[in-house]
Amino acid sequence: MSRVVLFIALRQLWDRKLLNGIAVLGVMLGVLTLIAINGIMQGFQVKFLANIIKISPHVTIFDKELRPAPSLAARYTGELVVASVSHEAPSDRQLRIRRPDEIVMALESMDGVDGAAASVVGSAVLAYGPKQLPVELRGIVAAKQERATPLAAYAKEGSFRALDSSPDGILLGSGVADRLGARLGDQLIVGSPAGQRLNMRVVGVFECEIPPVDSNRVYVSLHNAQILLGKPDVVGRIDVRLTDPDRAPEVTERVERLFGYDAESWQETNANFLSLFVMQNTIISFVVGAILMVGGFGILAIQIMIVLQKTRDIAILRSVGFTRSDILSAFLLQGMIIALVGAAAGEIGGHYLIGFLGTLKTKQEGLVKSETFLVYEDPKFYVYGFVFALVVGVVASLIPAWRGSKVEPVDVLRGQIG
Repeated sequence: MSRVVLFIALRQLWDRKLLNGIAVLGVMLGVLTLIAINGIMQGFQVKFLANIIKISPHVTIFDKELRPAPSLAARYTGELVVASVSHEAPSDRQLRIRRPDEIVMALESMDGVDGAAASVVGSAVLAYGPKQLPVELRGIVAAKQERATPLAAYAKEGSFRALDSSPDGILLGSGVADRLGARLGDQLIVGSPAGQRLNMRVVGVFECEIPPVDSNRVYVSLHNAQILLGKPDVVGRIDVRLTDPDRAPEVTERVERLFGYDAESWQETNANFLSLFVMQNTIISFVVGAILMVGGFGILAIQIMIVLQKTRDIAILRSVGFTRSDILSAFLLQGMIIALVGAAAGEIGGHYLIGFLGTLKTKQEGLVKSETFLVYEDPKFYVYGFVFALVVGVVASLIPAWRGSKVEPVDVLRGQIG
């Protein structure tokens, strides 16, 4: 009987090719939209996160102590020396990470840590001829920093390692170099808020394809940065790279407990962008779900129309031995076939659409830099589209299938229904 039920289902679909074709088209557009929109959104997100994880430390330790020295009043609690302090002046002690080399060695011995490097960060002004540009200055030891944030691969001109061999070397972001008009080998004057000035030579230009970094950041040797910022022998942060970036929050908590300094995972640093991505994905899910639901209502309307038009035929089938479950199965099969054909067509169309969008020339220089449309083809969205379409097709067919299975042949043949 199952083959006969399948034959009846296929015959009903073929007899109403136009109506069923419209239902297939609705499902196809829903699945195609799901794949295409998610491909576009994921393309931007994957590109941004991949670049951030590559050039940024997974965990950053700052010079802020989690257990600072007690306040002035607290030191004399219970004594008659002081009753209260109305306004305590800030300490003139320079913030720093004490024993940074020992901390770096301890970090590198921890499981899951690939590398760690000490650095100092501050603000500076670059002068090249009549042009001046404020920048973020980072002082590093290039050989050690490469283990924490592998930047050598992003050198567009010159060499990242030249910082260690050139006592007056400076590495510019591509945006900084373009705005100054500076090129490899040019001499710059670097000044800082501390009043220090150094003549430095451009030994490299890097481009990591994140415009906020490329247009604002420069690297110099750790020793030169300490001189410029007026922080001799001071280390202000330690960058840590992990084998598994997703474990950054867990490692951050452990680092804070062990060393007593404030630490921040890359997820915390980019929390605003990550929350924005979550919101975007939620909105897209609602939009695509609504489109697929519209396709489901198309299947529902067509199936109800068929049941109403085929009431007498259903009664005849029931009278020759077909059971309620056979009728129910026939209509459910129709809904499943419409959904499966629509899903297959949508997935094929989505694949080619993503490929086409990936070739479109569009210059992007916001959070990430790209010359083409950013797309990402994730296989799981094809699975989601297929499953969602199948569920929508089956659910949309339940009501008309149930109604068709309830038809009583005696009532129809007597003319009481239909």
